[in-house]
Amino acid sequence: MNQLSFPIESQSLAIAVGEIALLLFLSAILGWWLAKTIVKRRISRMRILLEEKKYELTEFRTSMENNNHQPIATNASKTVYPVTSPDHAPDDLKRIDGIGPKIEELFNKEGIHTYEQLSETSVIRMVGILKKAGPRFQIQDPSSWPKQAELARDQKWDELELFKDKLASGKVY
Repeated sequence: MNQLSFPIESQSLAIAVGEIALLLFLSAILGWWLAKTIVKRRISRMRILLEEKKYELTEFRTSMENNNHQPIATNASKTVYPVTSPDHAPDDLKRIDGIGPKIEELFNKEGIHTYEQLSETSVIRMVGILKKAGPRFQIQDPSSWPKQAELARDQKWDELELFKDKLASGKVY
């Protein structure tokens, strides 16, 4: 069998190794220089961002020092809401889709007795009442209750029924 062999002279081998070593050395220096430049830019950007945040913090602290005369509520257990007025009897909140006897009782305990009070109650507060009552009540979605209570308050019973039908079909956005 005939093998191909390339005669390599020791002098050309030394030159090739030298060239490879030189290229590796130049690549390392170029890589080091690029990394240094990129890191310097990033550090510069971070310093600018840090100075901006320090400035914002100083402004915030100054504004907080200027507002020290305002009282801060501490140890508040719950907000007290007025009960029904003497000229209006409690409404049947169960007419609202999603409110049953237990949820009506929860809302009554929190001072919500009328459609007007329910329509003016924020959804966040309703969610809080339901959350406080336990996992059984947390599955309810009170986002439509203020709208339904508004219609009931204004005694728009037909519109309320249409709205409830839309809710049931999932066509309310």
